[in-house]
Amino acid sequence: MTQKRLADYIGLTVRRLRSDREFTLQALADESGVSKSYLGDIEKGRKNPTTDVIEAIADALGVPARELLYHAALDEEDPFLQPEQLSLEDVAEEDAETRELTHLARRMRPSDRRFLLDLARRLSR
Repeated sequence: MTQKRLADYIGLTVRRLRSDREFTLQALADESGVSKSYLGDIEKGRKNPTTDVIEAIADALGVPARELLYHAALDEEDPFLQPEQLSLEDVAEEDAETRELTHLARRMRPSDRRFLLDLARRLSR
């Protein structure tokens, strides 16, 4: 079995959103400014749309481009990514916590830093 590419998931998502809105390929082409044949190739996973094209299609479908990509990555039947890999809020929070820990560690005495590192290692087991 051939592994799907992200372009396949984007195509499936565009087709699903287009069908949900009862758009024909021609109607979506007219609304987005993307040619009908190119849209067909995107839906079949034959073309890798640029971010500009994704934004035009998403705008025509009435969804944010981020949402279109999110749904493409989170295809329920065969996900490209797992849901936990898509949690942007958690990543931002982790990054902020990591930055704070780094900042605080820089202000500590070396012996205290070693103690904190040893404690973190023990807690992570």
